[in-house]
Order: sequence, then structure tokens, then C-alpha cells
Amino acid sequence: MDTIKFQNKKYKAREIELPELGNVLISTTSLNDALMNNGSDYVSDEAKNIDEEIYFFVEESEVEINEVDLVKLISQQEV
Repeated sequence: MDTIKFQNKKYKAREIELPELGNVLISTTSLNDALMNNGSDYVSDEAKNIDEEIYFFVEESEVEINEVDLVKLISQQEV
């Protein structure tokens, strides 16, 4: 499990392999919330840069599930 540090707080992140895209970085919705002002604008240029590195955000409880189930979860939500 990796972490992404933003505004002196660490957020869980991990790299997973998606069949059609290869390796992608995912993190938690709490990080996504920290990056955005009311869900519409980035709080800073650093926030925008971090967001552009992350393919998908999942709930805190989902970020640590096994990779097979996590890939299924993301695939279902992308449709």
C-alpha cells in the first residue's frame, strides 16, 4: 500500500493492473474530497497535478480489498 501526501495528511493509494489499461493508480474518495472545493474546482495546482495521476477513487473500505475484486468493482463503476 502506498500513500499520497497532500496538505500534511497521508491518503492511501495503490497501483493495480486493469486489463485494458495496464497499471493505474487509485486512491480514496477522502483524497478526492481534499483536492476539490465543493467538488468543482481544485484547491491548488498541486491538487490538480495529484488528481491527474489518479485513475479512480474508491471508498476507504475498498482500497485494501484484493486486486481481483477491486478490478471488478472499478470495471462495474466505469460502465
